[in-house]
Amino acid sequence: MESLKTKANIKIQQVIPNKSKLLPSLASLLLLSFSQPSLAGWEIQWIDSFDGNSVNWDNWTAQTEANYNNEVQCYTDDDSSAEKNYDVSDGTLKIIARKKANNCSTLNNQYKTWTSGRLNSKDKQEFLYGRIESRIRFHNLEGGTWPAFWMLENRIQEQPYKKDDDFSHWPNAGAGEIDVWEWFSNEPDTYITNFFNEQKYISSNCGKEVRYTYPNGAVDVTNWHNYAMEWTADNISFYIDDTLVVSQDVSNCSQYKEPMFVLLNVAMGGMLGGNIDANLQKATLEIDYVAHCRASDANSAIYCNEDLIEHDNSELKVDINVTQKGANVVEINPANGPVTLNANSNNLNTDRDYSYEWNIDRLPSAITLEDKVIFDPTSLLDGSYYVSVKLTDLQEPEYSDSDALTLKVKASTTTSPTPTPDESSSGGSTNQLVLVCLALLCLFRRRLNLAK
Repeated sequence: MESLKTKANIKIQQVIPNKSKLLPSLASLLLLSFSQPSLAGWEIQWIDSFDGNSVNWDNWTAQTEANYNNEVQCYTDDDSSAEKNYDVSDGTLKIIARKKANNCSTLNNQYKTWTSGRLNSKDKQEFLYGRIESRIRFHNLEGGTWPAFWMLENRIQEQPYKKDDDFSHWPNAGAGEIDVWEWFSNEPDTYITNFFNEQKYISSNCGKEVRYTYPNGAVDVTNWHNYAMEWTADNISFYIDDTLVVSQDVSNCSQYKEPMFVLLNVAMGGMLGGNIDANLQKATLEIDYVAHCRASDANSAIYCNEDLIEHDNSELKVDINVTQKGANVVEINPANGPVTLNANSNNLNTDRDYSYEWNIDRLPSAITLEDKVIFDPTSLLDGSYYVSVKLTDLQEPEYSDSDALTLKVKASTTTSPTPTPDESSSGGSTNQLVLVCLALLCLFRRRLNLAK
């Protein structure tokens, strides 16, 4: 994205089949054997989920002085006007290029025919190794657009100017570039992963361009995808969703061993964007999140995203409480009717599935309803009864939590006389009927709540 580049016309067809549906081909096995695999798990270090109503300028700078490749846009910092170029709403960031003639004040009043947005995290959020990931979709297929998710080394002499040794010029050491996802509307069936560095021009062992071909053609760019780079001192691998695009050996590359920052932008026209569709009025790049993770043995996550925050073991909690006659109790009286054990958790994600595993072996006539157990204590003798529950995230079983308690059973000191056979009492059968009715009522309420 940085300066005028010569793009090699290399197209790589996807050869790794969906492992859940097809047996891998010999070519796939050979490719995997020489590729850097995805690491075992990830621990989140930083994420911007765009949950507010404006850009978080603690994370980002609007790079308003960028002017490359004869592009026709004026980059702005506008996230509030009616014609804003950054719209944070409904949990995503939209970078919007708009057809609008203007004299660009940040480029010495150069005449431009579009406005757009370019964010970078320089001096605010910089990363060395790990997984850098973003979930992205682009809304347009019309000609002339050029969106990208990419990275630059942090010593490049570009805005913002912190004066902390940021004197290097693209693509020299300290100012190298890595393109994680770069898409051209004039070559819409593919996207580019690429390296630009000083060594590119004197050796071939420091990364090269590889293109990924969308299985369904250009329309795939309009669908949500996870684009990611996994980075070590010796290897850089690129992914779309859970598919490895390419794994490149950079062990002999002196660049890419210092912090880099993220960029997101929509360029228009110019030498690489190409001719702009005459009917196009705006183009939108939508970003769900941008995140950085480091390798972890604590889980088997393949993505670096919000799930690593929402499903941390420290947040998934379950607690048992006991109710009888509609009130919380610490001691059960067998004469007071059915007892309910409730597995309470306030940190469940409604988009995921969970299981409850109860240990209630000594409870008579127990009816289990996922997060509830109802039983008749009539036949229980005075004493203590151990019960427990384990709550598990079914999508990621390593995330779980348990709780246990000891039920205290003590009969009331004042009890009713034992009924004689000719008295109108049905004994345990009545209590069993009550249990069934309570269970059905709980189930009905649960289904009603889920339907809301």
